Amino acid sequence: MITSSLAQLHWYKTISPWFAKAIGYALHTDLKALETGKYEIDGDNVFVIINEYITRSPDECDPESHREYADIQIMLTGTEKFGYSPLEGKEPSIPYDPEKDVAFYSLPDEELNYITLSAGQFIIFFPSDIHQPEVFRTQPALVKKAVFKVAVD
Repeated sequence: MITSSLAQLHWYKTISPWFAKAIGYALHTDLKALETGKYEIDGDNVFVIINEYITRSPDECDPESHREYADIQIMLTGTEKFGYSPLEGKEPSIPYDPEKDVAFYSLPDEELNYITLSAGQFIIFFPSDIHQPEVFRTQPALVKKAVFKVAVD
């Protein structure tokens, strides 16, 4: 897991050519102006999903992990908390679904560390990370977020 402000995102283009494409797109596109939906950048290798939703309580947000993609999640408006835990040694409560590239987990609160992001900040989750998105900070609120899906080898 990596997190910082958008001004620092350029540092992570060296992870892979697909990260470079995703980050280049993120830094040269007015993401706030995009309508909700999926936008292809490089076929199934790199795409972005623009989401708008109301954040929820931690009990309503299942921790998840992916195998085929890393996530670069960029907060466009609003504030959201993210739970994080290393994947190692954890068994999913809902097994991995290869079509959706997701497995879900039931973790006790003490196994999740939380970080709060606001507009202009990003967080990267790798397949070695369990993450719990869409959690409210103090109460439900509207957010707009870009989720870049970046294929990993």
